[in-house]
Amino acid sequence: MASKTQKVVVNIIKYTATLGIAALLLWFVYKDFSFEELITQFEGINYNWITLSIIFALTSHYLRAYRWNILLEPLGYQLKTNRTFIAVMVGYFANNLVPRLGEVTRCGILKKNDHVSMTTSFGSVVAERGLDLLTLILLATVTFFIEFDKLNEFVLTNFQDKIPNSQTIFMLMITITVIFFVMLALAFVLLKIYRDKLHKNPLYLKIRKFVKELLDGFLSIRKIKKPLGFWLSSAGIWILYYSMLIVVFYAFPPTANLSYTAGLTLLIMSGLGMSAPVQGGIGVFHILVSGILVLYGISAEDGKIFALVAHTTQFVTIMIFGGISFVISVFMKPKLSNAVID
Repeated sequence: MASKTQKVVVNIIKYTATLGIAALLLWFVYKDFSFEELITQFEGINYNWITLSIIFALTSHYLRAYRWNILLEPLGYQLKTNRTFIAVMVGYFANNLVPRLGEVTRCGILKKNDHVSMTTSFGSVVAERGLDLLTLILLATVTFFIEFDKLNEFVLTNFQDKIPNSQTIFMLMITITVIFFVMLALAFVLLKIYRDKLHKNPLYLKIRKFVKELLDGFLSIRKIKKPLGFWLSSAGIWILYYSMLIVVFYAFPPTANLSYTAGLTLLIMSGLGMSAPVQGGIGVFHILVSGILVLYGISAEDGKIFALVAHTTQFVTIMIFGGISFVISVFMKPKLSNAVID
């Protein structure tokens, strides 16, 4: 009982701390704006473009649900995209409340309503997130070469004094690599010595089963039956992410004439901002996006307003549609079977 209480207290502290950091960052960015100024700026927004941004966002989430189904299919699950979409939206909703909770939450929704193994589905989510990370790195590399001068200026302006020299970085990487391989070799030797005993240990067998299911989910990308659908939906997700930002350019007069390459740079910064370990990327998103817009000739004040509009649009969308999805998931009738139909 005491341990459960301690866990609850720790979770409350973590939640309060991350929320406090997000609030502090948001205050830091907008401390010079009055509430009346922000309202006036929002009144000048063209909400037709904002509506289009919301449609693009929801479509990207639906494509993510479709792609997740493709990953789960070779693992023995035939799921309807509408049901998986509910799980995806609840996951985003949870992330806006507690950082990193969304991945577990959406797997829990599929477990409850479609009898999908938590471990297997989480493994597929890890694979999905790995692919998203590789895509973001690829886009960042392309963007770096296209917009080298502006990005170089941004890094030097904001991070030059905080980056260690190259020798320090090299030595740190070498140390981490050596420690990793030493620990790996030690684990291999211990596994070899105590192999017979471990195979009789219930805890080891449970852990082994857990790892196997996790790996099955992670490696499901190699067994997909609809590769064309998988890769097209993957591309579609990022095209829609890009489009979500571009149309907000047109919604806000000071950014209406920004180039498409500026949108690509902004996509990278927004991706980094949303991956920050605070609720919904609050604060970090606003700092990165408003900071990079200055390099494209947008004033610091207008950049901050754009960041607020872009982030609020998506945050509110998730809270509304994610909240509705959560209610639906509570009353959704569980499937009787999840067997794959050939």
